[in-house]
Amino acid sequence: MKNQTLVFAGALTLAVTTHAQQNSVSTANVSHDIDPIVISASRMAQPRSMSAAIVDVITREQIEQSGASNVAEFLDTVGGMSLTRLYGRAGVDASLDIGYLGEAGSQNVLVLVDGERLNSLDSSGIRFAQLPMSSIERIEIRKANGGALYGDRAQGGVINIITRTDATKEVAASLGSFGTKKLDAYLGFKTDDVRGAVSLMSASANGYRAYSESRQQSAQLKLSTSGDWGRVGFFARAFEEKAQSPSYLSPAEFMANPRKIGAEPAEADRSGGAIGARYDRALSNDSSLSVDVFHQSSQEKLYNTIRNSRSSISPELHSRIGNGQWVIGGEFADTAAKTDAGKQVGQLSQSFYVQTTQPLSQSVNLELGARTQNVENDFQVNAAGSTTSASTRKSGFSAALRHQLSQNTVLRVGGLTGFRFANADELYYFKPSGDYALLAINPTIKPMSTREFFAQAEHSYGAGKFDIHYRNIHAGDEIGYQYDCGAIGGISASCNTNLYDTQRQVLSFNGSWKANGTLTFKGGLDFVNAAIDSGFNVGNRLPLTAKKVARLTAEQRMDGYTLIASTRYRSNMLQASDQTAYYPLMPSRNVVDFGMNTSLSKTLTLSAWVRNVLDKNYYDFAKYNGIYPADGRALFFNLKASL
Repeated sequence: MKNQTLVFAGALTLAVTTHAQQNSVSTANVSHDIDPIVISASRMAQPRSMSAAIVDVITREQIEQSGASNVAEFLDTVGGMSLTRLYGRAGVDASLDIGYLGEAGSQNVLVLVDGERLNSLDSSGIRFAQLPMSSIERIEIRKANGGALYGDRAQGGVINIITRTDATKEVAASLGSFGTKKLDAYLGFKTDDVRGAVSLMSASANGYRAYSESRQQSAQLKLSTSGDWGRVGFFARAFEEKAQSPSYLSPAEFMANPRKIGAEPAEADRSGGAIGARYDRALSNDSSLSVDVFHQSSQEKLYNTIRNSRSSISPELHSRIGNGQWVIGGEFADTAAKTDAGKQVGQLSQSFYVQTTQPLSQSVNLELGARTQNVENDFQVNAAGSTTSASTRKSGFSAALRHQLSQNTVLRVGGLTGFRFANADELYYFKPSGDYALLAINPTIKPMSTREFFAQAEHSYGAGKFDIHYRNIHAGDEIGYQYDCGAIGGISASCNTNLYDTQRQVLSFNGSWKANGTLTFKGGLDFVNAAIDSGFNVGNRLPLTAKKVARLTAEQRMDGYTLIASTRYRSNMLQASDQTAYYPLMPSRNVVDFGMNTSLSKTLTLSAWVRNVLDKNYYDFAKYNGIYPADGRALFFNLKASL
């Protein structure tokens, strides 16, 4: 079955595209495609077709049609990416990977909301519950190194979630297996002077496994007004999440009962919020100035109480000089990560960047960028301990070229560099189990850096479109987990360190094919070669990177219904932190979903989904033979009303 699926996806790969990408491949002169304006490609608003960087644009309509209950679940359908879920579909402790960076992926993907960072200073994952799904207008996914534009943690790529302020009003309700319940509301408004929106979300689930209950609430307020003096925007959002983590299972336990509780269950209570304002003003016909002010804080009660905070101010100047566009800006941030009984880390960061887009001819444009970032860390093992300080500077550069070869064919090529500083948790030695208490400061860890070359060709034709995308990524001083780091004060210690250099080559095929007026196929196929490039394990595969990933979706429209069938195949992988390939491989898997969408009236829509139709017992994460099972078969209903 697995081989048949792979062959089928490969045969269709030039005629199909990922379900999430059905409108993202567009060229400048194809009238039947929407050519969205994107920001994440170059920090300046431009049609996606004119960008030299590779950016997929996911619309709100696509997200709704997918039946996804949260952002993480939807991103699992996007080609060139992978999602690791430890505890079910609610997105609790899920992590994203763009470019198949593997175990390093979650710390090398930058997630933004309206251009502001969600990533915290420590190794905490993105809390997808903090943003109501109803607030999302579109998602821009930059599938290339973003170090020259965004700096730290953008080596794999950038996800920018753009929120909405239209004046519509909507309410959605979902019910499903394992006690899943969700309410999501969007209330937009507009007056002569002000426009804005309130978004609310409340979700709960008992979970597929024992002791995997979750409760999530979030809210966002967004306001804007403008006049001759410029434009001011304001937002505030907050979230709460309570989640039980059932822990890992042994292989024997997984085979006997994948739903049972594991060896080290835990319960987390998370909360946080953000507030910010943005001022924009046109200085002339060719120049404009913007200033962003932002503050974010979060708290997690687990073994200890962990607090993260970030305050930043970001001025940016846009100008046109000759035929080219320029962006010059800075980002100044004060961040902190602290626990009641352990780490105390403060970081001051200063960044400066410049980006330009230059048309070389009617069919060719060049994009160049550079960014330099300096960080100053102060860290202590505990609140009463002595303070250690360190300062580090890194820079990233980019050069990309776009060539319109014909009316329907575009070629993009580029070379990029990026970097990642060690996060707050990676600055310490710690106990390898139990409460993972900090033991001492780790003074030897260095920033990770990457070099990337990419090329993409995309073509539209009468019945569909396809693209071919190649990424070659070399990482130096890759930061990763090491179980045995010697002894500190007579206690065995683990740590994060610069493990080795790595090399990745990713070749992706994506496309769509309209078989007739009612039947469309979309899909993609990724070939991945990811290996250790230095040290004792040189030549070995990288943990948590599949060699082949295939996605295929068929959509049939009939009598007011849209029927959707999708399959997602992943080949086997090494377990996390298994650089020596000591443990058994994580088996390949193929997951099939069925869905249906229909309009009950002009204001009411209904969708139903069966996830994991074949009820496969599988897992996408394991470490030291500890297995984290994925969900079994589940049924979900979604009802949306426009008010």
